[in-house]
Amino acid sequence: MKIALLLAAVGCLYAQQDVPTATFTEPFVGFQFTYPKTWKIIKSTKKKDSARTTFSIPIEGSADNAALDIDRTEYHASIDLWQTIQLRANEQLHRTVVRQWSQEVLGVSMLFSRIDYTDHGTAMSAVAGLYYTRTSQKLFLRLTSPSTDFDKVFFDFSHVLETLKQLDGQLPQEDDPTIDLAPAPKKPELAPVSFHAIETDASKNKKQIKAPIMVGLVVSTKKLDLRVPAGWTATTVRGNRLDLQEPTLSQPIHLESFSLLDSDPAMTALTKLSAAHLDVFDKVSQREDTDQKTNKAGCSVAAVWRVGKNSKGNLATCEAMGSMGGYYFLLTYRQTDLVQYKADRKLIELFLKQVSIEIAQ
Repeated sequence: MKIALLLAAVGCLYAQQDVPTATFTEPFVGFQFTYPKTWKIIKSTKKKDSARTTFSIPIEGSADNAALDIDRTEYHASIDLWQTIQLRANEQLHRTVVRQWSQEVLGVSMLFSRIDYTDHGTAMSAVAGLYYTRTSQKLFLRLTSPSTDFDKVFFDFSHVLETLKQLDGQLPQEDDPTIDLAPAPKKPELAPVSFHAIETDASKNKKQIKAPIMVGLVVSTKKLDLRVPAGWTATTVRGNRLDLQEPTLSQPIHLESFSLLDSDPAMTALTKLSAAHLDVFDKVSQREDTDQKTNKAGCSVAAVWRVGKNSKGNLATCEAMGSMGGYYFLLTYRQTDLVQYKADRKLIELFLKQVSIEIAQ
């Protein structure tokens, strides 16, 4: 099962803190990712758990540890059925499914369920994920920790997910229950490999560069710091929303921040925002979508730039997103002066190359 061990390498938090990393390979489903060396692999003595790998994850400031189970399972049916199975199974265990959502990872849906329950008097939380690839066996994961620390654990875990790579060097395909698949082999077979092991942050010898200015935000009750380049200032801050200005920027930019635990995936949110803002145009003469990529600070960013006209004349807009760990922001900008727009765009592009989000210390 291909888990939400997502996207395309960021590892920002760990790189920023210069934490040494190691590489883990799931050889049968065929995925690889990097993780902090502070995570310890726990070997099970039970034969039935031989296919499962469990990481013990230290929680900063706590005597407790979190756990990440990586496994594989046979499944070739609909997304709705999978989510229903998760609901019913947890109902039988008297556990609460707080939220279910899907997130596109390398073009394939990752099916998540957030679960809350009590274990020996301790409030616990877990996220279970199935990577819905067109394979008879799919990557499955489960992250578990005390509820009081879960946001912190999920934040760190999200960075690990961003380093996911498929061993054959190809992009996975979304499953389709109407397509017949070869049955899973009776004995596990190694997945094909066509690229070298992922380089760790240490081997790349690249340090993330964090912007110097910090602006405090509150997202889903969590205190975060938005790091912005020198010269940028927050003119208004209202919870998870703020306006930012730079001395030579003609119009302020507006940012709104979200948590992946209770919001759409970042790229889905950007797509929806951009579609909604299309209504302000009567005609679009130019549109440019920048590819999602990781900036110098380890934040994954993407943008949509449009130029056109409405009933009042010229109009240029930008919608952008920056995703880091379990949080992301959406950025909006408008300008009616196309000459000024060109200068503003350069400033905003420089901003996106340096901006990042992190949990407030």
